[in-house]
Amino acid sequence: MVRFDPFRELEELQERLARAFGTAPQQGPRVYAPPVDVMEDEAGLHLYIYLPGVEPEKVEVVAEEGVLSVKAERPFEKKEGVAYHRLEGPYGSFARSFNVPSTYDLSRVQARFRHGVLHLLVPKAEETKPKKIQVQVE
Repeated sequence: MVRFDPFRELEELQERLARAFGTAPQQGPRVYAPPVDVMEDEAGLHLYIYLPGVEPEKVEVVAEEGVLSVKAERPFEKKEGVAYHRLEGPYGSFARSFNVPSTYDLSRVQARFRHGVLHLLVPKAEETKPKKIQVQVE
């Protein structure tokens, strides 16, 4: 269901270690993977992606070739005259991708954004929904 990216996992581990030992973070652009809850019910697949502080217009959802991708950005705006002692909030670019089985219809994805949580509903494909068969009496 979730596309595994070993390099992203290593970068996240490296960042946590740098914070734990108080060393300087790496330079250059980073892409963070926001936390996600994935659930399924009779309507389809529900994904809840946590994007605190992200403006809805900075969120991009793309569905193509069996993959559902979410990208977002929360830029850090440094203010002059402010001494930053600790910044633990998520800033920068965010991205997650999910392999979606063909039992779901990516052409009908619905997206809602509320209180920093992006809710995606991927409906089940019509051909996979149970069909009631009429029994003929002879």
